[in-house]
Amino acid sequence: MNFEFKKGHPLELPQSGGSLQNPTQTKLLNLELVVQQEHKSETSNRIYQSALNQSGVTPELTHLRLFNRSTIKLFKLDEKASRPDILLEEVLSWTGGQPFLTQKLCQLLAEFEALIGAGEEAATVQQLVQSLISHWETQAASEHLKSIWEGLVTNKQCDPSSLLQLYQQILYLGEVPTDESPIQAELLNLGLVVQQKDKLKVSNRIYQSVFNQSWIDQELARLRPLFKLDEKASRPNVLLQEVVSWTGGQPFLTQKLYQLLAEFEALIGAGEEAATVQQLVETRLINHWETQAASEHLKAIHFGLVRNKQCESSSLLRLYQQILYLGEVPTDKSPVQAELLNLGLVVQQKDKLKVSNRIYQSVFNQQWIDQELARLRPFTHSTIKSFKLDEKASRPDILLEEVLSWTGGQPFLTQKLCQLLAEFEAFIGPGEEAARVQQFVQSLISHWETQAASKHLKSIRFGLVRNKQCDRSSLLRLYQQILVHKQVPVDKSPVQAELVNLGLVVQQEDKLKISNRIYESVFDLNWVTQELEKSLESSPSQKTRSTQSKPVPESASFEATNTISNPRNTIFQRIWVLLGIVGLVVLGVNVIRFNFFRQPEVETLFQQANELYYQGKSKEAITKYNEILNIDSNYYQAWTNRGYALGSLQEYNKMVESCSAATIIEPKAVYAWSCKGEGLHNLKQYEQAIAAFNEAITLDSKDPVFWINKTESLLALKETDKALAAIDEAIKLFEQIKEKETSKQNLSVAFSHKGKVLSQKQEYGEALKAYDQALAYNPNYFAAQRGRGIALQGLKRYDEAIVQFNQMVNGSKLTQAQKAETWYYLGLTQCRSSEIQKGLIAFEEALKLKSDYSAAQKAKMNCTP
Repeated sequence: MNFEFKKGHPLELPQSGGSLQNPTQTKLLNLELVVQQEHKSETSNRIYQSALNQSGVTPELTHLRLFNRSTIKLFKLDEKASRPDILLEEVLSWTGGQPFLTQKLCQLLAEFEALIGAGEEAATVQQLVQSLISHWETQAASEHLKSIWEGLVTNKQCDPSSLLQLYQQILYLGEVPTDESPIQAELLNLGLVVQQKDKLKVSNRIYQSVFNQSWIDQELARLRPLFKLDEKASRPNVLLQEVVSWTGGQPFLTQKLYQLLAEFEALIGAGEEAATVQQLVETRLINHWETQAASEHLKAIHFGLVRNKQCESSSLLRLYQQILYLGEVPTDKSPVQAELLNLGLVVQQKDKLKVSNRIYQSVFNQQWIDQELARLRPFTHSTIKSFKLDEKASRPDILLEEVLSWTGGQPFLTQKLCQLLAEFEAFIGPGEEAARVQQFVQSLISHWETQAASKHLKSIRFGLVRNKQCDRSSLLRLYQQILVHKQVPVDKSPVQAELVNLGLVVQQEDKLKISNRIYESVFDLNWVTQELEKSLESSPSQKTRSTQSKPVPESASFEATNTISNPRNTIFQRIWVLLGIVGLVVLGVNVIRFNFFRQPEVETLFQQANELYYQGKSKEAITKYNEILNIDSNYYQAWTNRGYALGSLQEYNKMVESCSAATIIEPKAVYAWSCKGEGLHNLKQYEQAIAAFNEAITLDSKDPVFWINKTESLLALKETDKALAAIDEAIKLFEQIKEKETSKQNLSVAFSHKGKVLSQKQEYGEALKAYDQALAYNPNYFAAQRGRGIALQGLKRYDEAIVQFNQMVNGSKLTQAQKAETWYYLGLTQCRSSEIQKGLIAFEEALKLKSDYSAAQKAKMNCTP
């Protein structure tokens, strides 16, 4: 039975005929918590009234015993004070009825030596409370308070910063409305706050005093050094609130955003917090999310929705669609609702389900739902009934999902697999679905030319190798590239359009991917290699290029914070893509010097492997290197070059392992150390990368390549002074190279790197000089041209920056991506110089060249008078 107690009024329990009729009233009288007066029952004193107001009556018989006369007698408070009831009321005013704190204070009062006279109650209790609060970590209530502290700052359910910020808000405002969010629920669970009607308040004055604003600031400061947000923003608290407004306090997303903010180069000023957080959320988490910083986390939710083992995927998607559209739906405790909650995609607030956070709303939006439902639509219950799969399996929905995981929704293949399952004699029990489907897939794939799907697969093969629209080799190489990298950006070229038309690949957002696992298994890399070899046999042989010197490849982009390039293309992919070739050439020469007596078979394999690497056939090259190492496991040059090949496939852990093996076999293998450093850099293990580059430099301090590699890792650690010293050393070494043309190209790149270092130091004047020097060696070097414009912008010499970018757009031979980027920087400069209309036109030009250029879209929105 529940009664409502109004604060500040006596508790009144209605009676009938002048006597208590219900058992709860009788029990309250027996406990002396109420007294009978005429035709109503009232609380016997202010303490019980206060306690009842605090607690409610649901757990009353447990909690209120703390505050009855037996409690006073238990601690002999009637011997310690002339007004023990008032003394207990003062205790309650501090503890809010919290059992442990109330008992602890009563115990301290029992041990108090002096008699507490009338009027001394408040001062005496406050004195003892101060003894609990001052240096509380070593005082009587330390264990209790430490448990709350640990629950806040090391919480496993919610992000600690989010908990602290919500508690800070309650502490500051006095109360906040309840919304039954996970963060509020956790604060209630810790006991730090209590719910009174539809408001949350701090549980008691002791908690308010211990966990005060100063303590909150201290703990937030302790959490921030992990990401150094105090150094990144003038108002770090506001910045953290903006993060939580996007993540809803979800721990993984919150920490990921903190990390991205920590890596953000510029200082975030007052008023810039919302825009900065939104920019990072959009560019680093949401856009092309499959390859971004939170991809694994979001893929897990995606997988849980579309391949759920507990509920039908279409039911989950339709319920989620309803929540997304309406904003909230009432809870009904159905299995589908429970599964959405279990996935973390939605949260329960009061009796409603809502999407957990704005990031999930943006990634799993209506367009995404439509796409996934379209994939599932052909495979509804009618399909199950059509092939009588409900008679073939105990979980036909799961069976159909396994089929879909292989066919990708391709109608013919899906029907063929369902037909094979329908003809299967045995019953498919729970847990057997994946194995059975794989068994039938193998029957389609093995010797596929003569199997059930042969005509369908032959038509695709014919379309590839006998295509009338596009060159056969171009189609095969593009398809090979998609196989190796899993996806390529859409560029709407005729070759890409033809692969999509054949059905071999599909477009997902702005990427091309293989349509399904069956195609990937039939038309695999071995098949593509064989077909390409047939193409080569029918075409004139191409002259193999020679590389006698150590070329330094040009960098496409390094200063820009908002570039069009794929974010996975890390600095070494962009800058040192040819370093592997350099290593191959030098090490090929070293083979003659160090391995004169090696078997001719191994030498031939080594040359073949290197040639495959030159041609961009990294997987085939790795196979050859493996053959070499099976014959001679001490061939450290093969370990090194194998590492570079693995690096080109972005398998950086394996790259490090392979190159480390080379350094163990031959500690003086200089390029093995550099290879190891590049792998570590790409794994963002910058300090270890620098250590590897230092080993290479120790072995050969005259090679400028190692110094530039070291520069990049130092920049990643923001050790700009050391980076400047390293790039200066590289420039000095390049200046000593005798080949004039090669030296000019190298020096242009090196001085551009120096400009990058100086720009990061915000020494824009010196950066400008470095870029001018780079352009003196190579006037058409895009990175130096663009860097020069950015440096002028940093100096607020907007007119000159505009001239620079205009010259690039009108005069240089730029790729489409470079042109879009140049228009973007021109627009930024014009907006900053108050040429708003021209800036908007420039952004439009950038978007014409790159329609999904999010940085240009955002800049256009922000370009206002």
